Order: sequence, then structure tokens, then C-alpha cells
Amino acid sequence: MAEQAMSLRTQTHGMASNLMLKEKVRPGEGEIPAFIFSSPEIYELELERLFPRCWLLVAHESEIPAPGDYVTRSLGQLPVIVVRGDDGKIRILLNICRHRGMRVCRADLGNGAQFECSYHGYTYKNTGELIGVPFQKESYGELDRSRFGLLEMRVDTYQGLVFGAVPDHKESLDRYLGNMKWYLDLFLKRARMVVAGPPQRWVVRTNWKIPAENFASDAYHTAQTHASIPALGLTPSLSWAKAGYHVNAGNGHGLGIGTGAPGSPSIWPAELLPVFEKNLLPEQTAILKDLKNCHATVFPNLSLLVSSFIYEERPVYMTTVRLWQPRASDAIEVISWALLEKETSDEWKQKIRKTYTLSFGSSGMLEQDDTENWSKVTENSRQLGRVLDMPLSYGMGLGRRPMENFPGPGEVYEGKFHEANARAFYHRWLDLLVSDGA
Repeated sequence: MAEQAMSLRTQTHGMASNLMLKEKVRPGEGEIPAFIFSSPEIYELELERLFPRCWLLVAHESEIPAPGDYVTRSLGQLPVIVVRGDDGKIRILLNICRHRGMRVCRADLGNGAQFECSYHGYTYKNTGELIGVPFQKESYGELDRSRFGLLEMRVDTYQGLVFGAVPDHKESLDRYLGNMKWYLDLFLKRARMVVAGPPQRWVVRTNWKIPAENFASDAYHTAQTHASIPALGLTPSLSWAKAGYHVNAGNGHGLGIGTGAPGSPSIWPAELLPVFEKNLLPEQTAILKDLKNCHATVFPNLSLLVSSFIYEERPVYMTTVRLWQPRASDAIEVISWALLEKETSDEWKQKIRKTYTLSFGSSGMLEQDDTENWSKVTENSRQLGRVLDMPLSYGMGLGRRPMENFPGPGEVYEGKFHEANARAFYHRWLDLLVSDGA
């Protein structure tokens, strides 16, 4: 047993690691080994092979509406500045000075025409060009500044979300998202969506894959983990956890659509329904009208959620977008935005903010339920990786056939209790880790 555990820890990079992962990670059979949720070696492999091959969320356009507006974020592990330049164009600039590698911008957000490095004073326009070098004549004589601008990452947007990728990433965002765009529209295109303010940020001692997989696939935990919600009268019953659809959108992306009990009241204010009809396809609008909750993950670590509760005898909802930013094999920074429809009244906007804060903000009731589970799973996986090679069960729904008449794309299963999306998530994860990119 001890020799087996040592083998798991030492087979890290190269072909031995690839063979080990292919042998141990078996999503098609419904088995995922616990050690992948805490192994530092696996985490290093993810940083090397997975995140550089994906489009990653960095911001929402409404965070930087004016020329000069910027936020500082991470692209994988790379520090970046997401900035709307004086020319109005959104760029993602590597937040590393070309002189000695210091962070150029150390504020979380702001507005400025330029960025000045605090180490030696190299100064850059908000479009990335190097425009200032202290004592240039005495120190360098002639210097071709055009060679030393801030490195620019790939950038593209979808319905307000700003995505980035490393410069040599070849795949387009449109192809990367694929079928998931149809479902992202339910969150992002239904109205003019804007952030409620700067994101809430907090650290959780868990592996990034656990919440990402949870939002892609796991409605099953709701009745147990969140049993206090119907007990407090915030939902009608536990039936809301399982009624709906489980959608494998491809490329590792997945979601669950909750419809609640037949005939249950709409969660949306009446003034939004004509807006939905204007902005969406009829099939998408029909889904929204029945929707009570919807959880989704865009591979690898972007999740979205619509959730509704009963306050003052009527449903109230909230929408959140969140990033599971990896910080270590057993730690993430959660970056979480609340989204608002600009078309709603100030009263409704306030209700949405309150609902977000109480449910899925940093101290929200349901957020605390989830993070307790995620942190303990990570801790347990670390202990298992030291002494046992124990697979975890991911077999729910194996052999079930998808629906044939659902209006949206992808593989769709009736009922939310299923693990097809978790298996698809780890298929995609494994494909990236065992490929050297050649």
C-alpha cells in the first residue's frame, strides 16, 4: 500500500505521468481517483498543459466602460491588466515590466492613461507601448522602445464576458464555446446585463476542479447540503432540486436547468418578459419562463448561476458569475460578480443584490454549505493520496439515453440528477493533461 502511494506521488511529468493518468482517471467507467484533487504534481501539470490551452474569463465589459478604465486579474497564473485603452479597445496586457519583471500596476482597479513601474520607473501607455524610460539618454543612449512594450494577450468577448488566452493560442473563442453559447444567452443575452459592482473575493482551501465540476454537473447534492433552504421556507420543497434537465454542451462545458414544480410562479418581474422575447429565440424564452434555477460551468473554471428563493411570499432571484482562480493545489480565490438587468427597477435591483449577498455572496448561506464540503473533500483527498489508491464514484446516469426533442443543442437528459457532465469535464481535463500540444 505504501509503495502504491509512493508511485502516485513520484509519477509526475513525461510519459510515465501520462500513462498513470490514463490508467487511473476513467471517466467513461465512472471512476475518478481522489488524488487529483490535492496533488501538487497534478496541479503543476495543469498550469503547464491545461490553462494555457483554454480561453479564460478575466472580466466583464461593464467593469471597464470608459477609456482608461482597468482591472487587474490573472490569466491562469499570469498577472494581467484588463484595460480599455484611450482608443476604446479592450486589451489584456501582461502585468510585468519588460525591464526587470516587476508588476507594473498594483491596484485592483482604476482609471489612468498610463502605468508606471514602481521599481525603475518604466512607463507604459494604457495601450501597452513603452513611453518613458528614466535617464534614457545617460543610461542607454539610443533605445528602440517599440521592442519593449507590455506583452499583449489574445482577447475576445461574448455577451459582455471578456476572455483571454496566451498569444500563441490558435482556437477561436467562438469555436471554444461551441454549443455553450446557446445556453450562455440565458444568463447573459436575456437583457442588458451589468455587474452590480466590483466582485467579491475570498479564499477557499479547496482544489479548483471541485467547484467547477459541481456547477457543471451536481444538482444531486442540493437536497442534502442545502436542506435548510426548504426548512426555512425559502423554497417550496426538495422537489425543486431534481426537476429539469442535465445538459452536456461539449468541450467540457455543462449545465443543469431547474424547472421546479409544474405551475409554480415565475421568478421574473413582469417587465422583463418582453425584453426576453426581444433578445432571445422563442425556444430560449420558453425555457427562461419556466426556469427556477440554472447552474453552469464553462471549462475549465468559469461558472454561472441563476437561483431563486421565496422572500415576502414571492420568488426573488439572483444571477452570479464566478471564477475559481487556482492559487495552489489545495486553494482557490473565488472571484464572484452579481449581475443585474439594466431594464429592471431600482427596487428589483436592490432585491437582487440582497438575494445574492444572503445566498451566494462570500458569507451567504448556500455558499457556506458548499465550501464546507469542498474544503473537506480536498483535505480527505490529500490523506487518501498518501496511503490509498481509492477511486471515487462518478457513475450516476451511465447508460441512460439523452432526450431527442429538447430545443437546445448538446446531449440533454431529463431530470437534473445525472453525472454525464462531470464525466465529460474529466474527459476534457484528461485529454489536455496527457497531450503535449504537438
